[in-house]
Amino acid sequence: MVSQAMIIGRSHRLVRRNGQDFSIGEELRSGAAFGLVLDGCGGKVGKLHSHNEVGAKLLGQFAANWLRGKLSIDNGQWSIVNVADQLHDACVGFLVGLTELICFDDEIEQAQFVALHLLATMVGFVVMGETAVLFWRGDGYLVHNGIVTELDSGNQPDYLAYQLVGREGNGRFQTKFIPNDDNLEWLAVATDGWQPDLLAELAPPRSSLVLQRWLNVQARQPGAFEDDGAIAIWRRKPQDASRKTQAARRKT
Repeated sequence: MVSQAMIIGRSHRLVRRNGQDFSIGEELRSGAAFGLVLDGCGGKVGKLHSHNEVGAKLLGQFAANWLRGKLSIDNGQWSIVNVADQLHDACVGFLVGLTELICFDDEIEQAQFVALHLLATMVGFVVMGETAVLFWRGDGYLVHNGIVTELDSGNQPDYLAYQLVGREGNGRFQTKFIPNDDNLEWLAVATDGWQPDLLAELAPPRSSLVLQRWLNVQARQPGAFEDDGAIAIWRRKPQDASRKTQAARRKT
């Protein structure tokens, strides 16, 4: 089961600005699943307000479609071990192709467009077969069976689109692999607008609709979600755990 939700932060609602976070996820017929959250860079370039929610949504949709195509076909020609590297290259290629479609007058104009529209962090997970992988560029949160890990970039996120303007950053997604066995109950990825105590409350299974309603209520609490928030959650189905246990018993 995969669910996702988004909320516009109080600071953005007060000035009537768009939410800059985006989440998307899906469980496929192949049994594989993925989830992504993206956070567009706020602030200004000179006197111009950024609109990096554009990059967050475009890049998120592209990455989701790419993963959907890969994970839907289990032909043995690729492995979850290198899926993050392959996704990284595909995303950078998408961003390069997007800027090439626009006839910029010079590199300065292109760099300004990138800074105002395409800077977004990405944190995600892929679950396939006997392995799950968490991957990220930028800040946010990882949640593994309720254990929350903060990804803190010191307010200097490593955006993928930096590579379009000669800033390589770390160069690749950072990754963490987890065995997809009976001990793995649920995973979540979240943007940095969340609070760790709220992430720890996500243990009960919720559909996307119920999760969104719960998130709407939390956002009305004092001090909660001053910034935008996005979340994607994967949870093992009870019957999946039962099948894994039965298969292990047959092997013994």
